[in-house]
Amino acid sequence: MNVETQEYTIICSVCGCKSNHSIIKNSKADDAPDLDLRPSEPHRSSMEFWVMQCPECGYCNDVLSRSADFDHEYINSDEYKSLGGIDTQNELAAKFIKRALVNIKNHQLTEAVQSYLYAAWVFDDINSEDRAKQCRTAAINLIDNNKEAFSQNENFIILKADMLRRCGEFERVITEYSEKKFSKIIFNVISEFQIKLSKRGDSGVYTSDDIPGITIK
Repeated sequence: MNVETQEYTIICSVCGCKSNHSIIKNSKADDAPDLDLRPSEPHRSSMEFWVMQCPECGYCNDVLSRSADFDHEYINSDEYKSLGGIDTQNELAAKFIKRALVNIKNHQLTEAVQSYLYAAWVFDDINSEDRAKQCRTAAINLIDNNKEAFSQNENFIILKADMLRRCGEFERVITEYSEKKFSKIIFNVISEFQIKLSKRGDSGVYTSDDIPGITIK
């Protein structure tokens, strides 16, 4: 894996514990990303460095020194410990789900969507389709239930189309996106491609290079 990391000592913002963590210094993606923006290799395989967990209290975030709008009580709550109802023994996926819950408590909804999606990617890699669907559904619900935060964010609206299709929600893609127009031409092209895939019941993984006439690095 062609990813450069450097070791840092980080202080947890929840409990004050000091712990060592590797942070990415340099990474790259050689090819086009997936339509859900998952990068290509080698950056694709560096997810273990995208989230930290405090060894003392269990707080998870991209960097443990980021402040939290809650105290130790939430880290010990049933919701946090049970991963919001998503059952998994996969340690990395669990960290991303905890990070999503932290993002929600910190009112960082776009980051929460991304965290759930990262967990879905972990499940994709271990062929755990049901768990991946749970995580994508959690991300979709965040977007649907927070219209004020997302209604004007075209990046996440077009991202939702891929998450819906990957979950097998083909009719929703067709219904919600057939008449939808985006301000960016590329998003309109992606939307049309998502509708085309949905009409044939295709929930597979595609990159931007799979769209005729489109190249994104």
